[in-house]
Amino acid sequence: MRDKRLLVLGAGRGQIGLYKAAREMGITTIAVTLPDNNPPCLPLADEVCYANIVNPDEVEIKTSGLVFDGVATCCLDRGVRSLGRLCDKYSLPGFSESTAELCNDKFRMKQRLEACGVNTASFRQIGSEQELIKAVEEVGNYPVIIKATDLAGSKGIYKAENRDEALSGFRKAMQDTKKDYLIVEKFLQGREFGAQAFVVNGELLFVMPHGDLLYYAATAVPVGHYVPFDCDVEMREKIELETRKAIFALELDNCAVNIDFIEENGNIYVLELSGRAGANCLPELTGIYYGLNYYKLIVAASLGLDVRGIWNKRRVGRMTGISKMVISTDKSGILENIAYQGEKFPYIYDMTFFVEKGQYVHKFENSSHCLAQVVVSCSDYEECEVRINDVMKQIVIDIDE
Repeated sequence: MRDKRLLVLGAGRGQIGLYKAAREMGITTIAVTLPDNNPPCLPLADEVCYANIVNPDEVEIKTSGLVFDGVATCCLDRGVRSLGRLCDKYSLPGFSESTAELCNDKFRMKQRLEACGVNTASFRQIGSEQELIKAVEEVGNYPVIIKATDLAGSKGIYKAENRDEALSGFRKAMQDTKKDYLIVEKFLQGREFGAQAFVVNGELLFVMPHGDLLYYAATAVPVGHYVPFDCDVEMREKIELETRKAIFALELDNCAVNIDFIEENGNIYVLELSGRAGANCLPELTGIYYGLNYYKLIVAASLGLDVRGIWNKRRVGRMTGISKMVISTDKSGILENIAYQGEKFPYIYDMTFFVEKGQYVHKFENSSHCLAQVVVSCSDYEECEVRINDVMKQIVIDIDE
C-alpha cells in the first residue's frame, strides 16, 4: 500500500510545525501556496502546487490532477473554504464548504450561533453610516465594536466609544473589507480569552481554555497566550458548554477548533470560532499542556488515521507555557538587525524568527506584523513569566525608519 499523502493549504510561518509533524509520521506533503515572498515551508514540503488558497475554484482546478488522501491547514483562515471544497468533492475527513463559509463570514456565523442558542454579543449587519447609527442604538449604545466580516488576525476591527469614532471605524473597516457590509456589535466589558478544542467523528475530544496577552492598537490584539487558564470549575463548565454548542452549531468535525471568548459578569460569550488551530504558538502551548505533538493530531484527523492512539499517549499532569510575539511597537522601516543574544536555556520551548535583515517591517497593528515568536515552558506561571521576560530582553531589534 502506498504512503499517505497530505495536501497542506498554506506554507507560511504558522504551518511549519504541521509539515514537520507530517514528515515525522512518514506522510508525504504537498504544499499549496503562492510563490510570493519565498514561503518558509517550501523546503519542508515534498511537493508543491502553486495556487491561491483563498480561491476555492483555483485550488480545485490546480489540485485536480494530484493524488492525496487528506487536506489540512492550521493557524490561518485563508484556506478554510478551499479545505471545505476539497473535503466535499473527494469525501475526505473534515468539514464541508458550507461550514467553512460560516467560519469565514462573521455575520453569517453570528446568525447561526444566535439561532442555535449560543451566547454571543448582540449584533446588527450594517452597510451605510445611517444603518450604523441606528444599529448602535439597537445593540445597546456605546461602546461598540465594528467588524469587517471576512478578515482575520484582528484586521478590520475597530472599537468606538462615541459617534465620531464609530463613523471613523466604519469608514476604515469598509476600506478593509471585500464585502459591502460590516457588523456592529455590543462591546462586552470583561476578560477576553480563548480556547483550543478538537472534534473527531462528532465527538469533542477536549477543550483547553487559554489566557490571552493583549496589545492595544485599533483594538485589543493578542500578542501572546498562556496555559493553564485560571478559572474555577463552574466557569470551566460554562466554557465547555458554549464550546460544544458553537462547534455543533457550525457543524465542525474532524478538525482543530480555535475559539475566542469573553467573560462578562459571570457569563461566557463566544466572539467567534474557526475550524483550525489557533495561531501564534497555540499549537505549541497545546502540546506543552497535554504533553504531545498537537500538529500530529491535526495530521491524523485530516487523513482519517487513529487520533485516539495519539491522544491516549498524552502526558499525565499539566505543564505551564507562555508564548509572546516579538513586535515593533514604535516604528516601521527596514530591518537592520534582529538577534537573540542570550543563552539557549532548556525552558525555551521554541524561538523562531520570521524576518531577515533588509526586509521592511511594520509597526505592530495586527498579527501579520509579528517579527518572531518565543515560547517557554516551566512548572508554574510566575516562573514562566520571569523567564520569558528575560528572554525577550535579550532579543535585539534595529529598524531604520
